[in-house]
Amino acid sequence: MDNLDDRIDTLIRDKLVSLIQQNVVRIKRTTIKFTGNNKKHTLEHWQALFDSYDKVFRNMPREMLRVEREIRLKFVSPLTDARVALLRKLINSEAEILIQKRTDECRPEFEKMGHGDLFDQQVKKTREKLSQQLEEQIQKSLDAVNTETEQGHKMDVQDLVNTYNVKESTLHEINIISPLQSINAQLAKVNGDPNLTGVLENLQDGFRHLFQDYQKHRVSDVATMAARKKLKMEVARDTMTVREIVITTQPFLDQLVLPEGKRNPEVIRKSWGKVFEILEGQDGRWASVIPNFNPLYEFMCGEGN
Repeated sequence: MDNLDDRIDTLIRDKLVSLIQQNVVRIKRTTIKFTGNNKKHTLEHWQALFDSYDKVFRNMPREMLRVEREIRLKFVSPLTDARVALLRKLINSEAEILIQKRTDECRPEFEKMGHGDLFDQQVKKTREKLSQQLEEQIQKSLDAVNTETEQGHKMDVQDLVNTYNVKESTLHEINIISPLQSINAQLAKVNGDPNLTGVLENLQDGFRHLFQDYQKHRVSDVATMAARKKLKMEVARDTMTVREIVITTQPFLDQLVLPEGKRNPEVIRKSWGKVFEILEGQDGRWASVIPNFNPLYEFMCGEGN
């Protein structure tokens, strides 16, 4: 994916803006509360504002690095040392700006009440805790992202696009990148089994047909509002249905990678039965895909649907 870092940076900054906006709302709410109780100029009020900023500092490493982690896992992109250094610098820099803002707002009031030293001690603790949490979240992200990408079974988004001849926007629209990556990771584990030659390709052909059919019905020129509304409802229904097929296939494939003696026939029958039920629905629109799915079911159970 082109410019992945830039796109992640945008999402991280959006997350930071959201955290700051939440803090602004909390501060206003807190000030109104203490003003209404005639406690606006009390240490309790200014400590509450201090604590509101502290909540931002607690959430920054976790929420900002969660964005980094989730996007890199989705696109199977490693987290490099250079990227880690940039993230550390970014979060520390943004935190210092907020610490200075909190100092400008709160310290004069703490000092008026004779608690300037208390404020300074708390700021020191804030920095120490932030540094600790940042390093913990960086390590968590490194462990999660690099372990996943080094395994080599997980396809990146472009691989999914190429494998299934599907648009990237379609994968996002149906929200099936992660489940489809999991399915392909399972298929990769058994791909060398000579008994499955052609069976797995059949299954993937079935998914290709579903995605192509979904995309074909997304493109339509409609003139009237009623027609546009009808198309919108049909697209929403198709989106849920295709996603359900992909999701429902996962537990079946979880059984496929197990040794034959450890497979659960009940789980196999129920999950695959649900897939066939969905495929046979919608006036048989996707019934033609069943022959693509059926060989794998027969391989697992030795019976038809």
